[in-house]
Amino acid sequence: MHCLFLGNLRHHCRDVWGIDVKDHSTPQKVAPHSPDEQRQWLDRVVAALRKKSRSALSGIRKGYLAAVAQVNDIVPETRLTKKEYVAALLNWANSHAIEMLILPPVLAEDTTDFHVSEGPYDISKFRVLTQPVIDVIRADIQNTILPSWLERPPKNFGSAAHGKLKADQWRTVCTIHLTITLVRLWGVASASQRDRLLLDNFIHLITAVDLATRRSMNEDRAKAFDRHMFLYLQGLRDIFSHDLVPNHHLALHLMSCLILFGPVHGWWAYPFERYNGLLQSLNINNLPDDIPLTFMRGFYSGAELRWCMASMNWPDEKVYTDMVSAYTTAFQDATRGTRVSDMLSLTPDRVIPEAHSIVYDVTKQVVLERPRYESVFRTMPPSFASFYATGNNDRPKLAPYVQRVGSTQKAGLTFATRAHGRRDSYVIVPTSINGQLRPGQIADIFLHTRIQEGKQIISTFLVVDLFANLMGPDADHDPFLAFPELSTRLCYNKICSELIVKLEDVVCHFAALLYTPPGIGAECIVCRSLDRVCPLAISDALFTDSTSELEIGMYLPTSLYT
Repeated sequence: MHCLFLGNLRHHCRDVWGIDVKDHSTPQKVAPHSPDEQRQWLDRVVAALRKKSRSALSGIRKGYLAAVAQVNDIVPETRLTKKEYVAALLNWANSHAIEMLILPPVLAEDTTDFHVSEGPYDISKFRVLTQPVIDVIRADIQNTILPSWLERPPKNFGSAAHGKLKADQWRTVCTIHLTITLVRLWGVASASQRDRLLLDNFIHLITAVDLATRRSMNEDRAKAFDRHMFLYLQGLRDIFSHDLVPNHHLALHLMSCLILFGPVHGWWAYPFERYNGLLQSLNINNLPDDIPLTFMRGFYSGAELRWCMASMNWPDEKVYTDMVSAYTTAFQDATRGTRVSDMLSLTPDRVIPEAHSIVYDVTKQVVLERPRYESVFRTMPPSFASFYATGNNDRPKLAPYVQRVGSTQKAGLTFATRAHGRRDSYVIVPTSINGQLRPGQIADIFLHTRIQEGKQIISTFLVVDLFANLMGPDADHDPFLAFPELSTRLCYNKICSELIVKLEDVVCHFAALLYTPPGIGAECIVCRSLDRVCPLAISDALFTDSTSELEIGMYLPTSLYT
């Protein structure tokens, strides 16, 4: 966790890109300066220093002041702000003859951000994420729709005002928000070679982190992680001439650990961090020697209670139902963040409390529409006959009644209709067209009950409106297609068909962002898969183009994609 999320993701944003050296959150628009105008402004720096005029220097753009300071080895004492550069230049002028001042060369092109050209790529950490890019990132953080189990990063990301970010927040902001924004800005055909170079380097890091932190691991995936991490570090040296740090070195040894020990969830530091927090808040009553035994007794008592409540097959009576409901409400954990979502996803279905707390209320049942009923019927065992079947049939008929609900849960995660909870309504589901995975939005959720082998079976079904794939020339303007390992695609923000699936067949949520890409001219939705389980082969199949329209009720059994 610390090596990848803090030692690499945070390090890249802060120490490689210099995201914490920005001055303003809403700068005014400025006109670019031609090479001749650049020379004139550099001459103004010389004139202001000759007069030792603070006001004259303050009226010059920060880029000129920083460039002059850089070529003369003048370093501000504290922060890299315009005010500090003015003070540092004036201090230099007080102790040096103005004739000793070296001016940087002007740039060959017009620019709003004057700087010293550095190296073959002319990239400096002070100009990677410019203020306009930061503003777009913040707007996308505000507008991106995340499921409720993900903690949203601060809206003023990139400012010191938001304080220290947690490791999980760095993971979210880098692998979701920065990935979406930078690909749509720097991955388009009109982007400069510099921007594409920066993007390719960043995507290598994101892909490596994603591969290393998935919930399943094999040798091929571990080797793919190592390859992307090596390419990322190689890019740091080539592009930035950046000195590698111990966490970079450690990352190159993780492949062996992944092969030997499997998924990182079994040996990373999240549980330790959690218990550190618990220990810090523990009331010791000035009896520190008794803490270990007291803590262990409480831990084992709680574990036994949770296991008993979750695994016991409680009688179907109101007194027991109320007890389980009260227990779940009182002791449920906050299902947000990597620690909880990963833990619940790896827990067997039989020990997840909500699986035993579904109650079908016959007083709220309604008749299901005939087309949807036929879709549900096709998922049932052959021992049932259709309610609408004619003629003699000894098989019991499947009831057409359902109870509609606004939300439901699977492995501790909430899935809701767009009307009940928009954040939890964006999902990726399997279809029967070539095993294709498609993004959609939950329009309806209903419960269906039946008696099978003498037991009541309650099944949860989701009605998912599928988003239309980009077609024809529009597909060529999808910048995410260049990075298939991201499992991210653009779709039209319109519904093409309806699909009914069982709750257990939902693959995952996805992060959604609406915008109109250049070259398409229609509003689209970015679908950033949040699946942390599926193999790469499945992820590569995500949103495969298809011209076929889906029929209502197409269904793919779980065994085809697990």
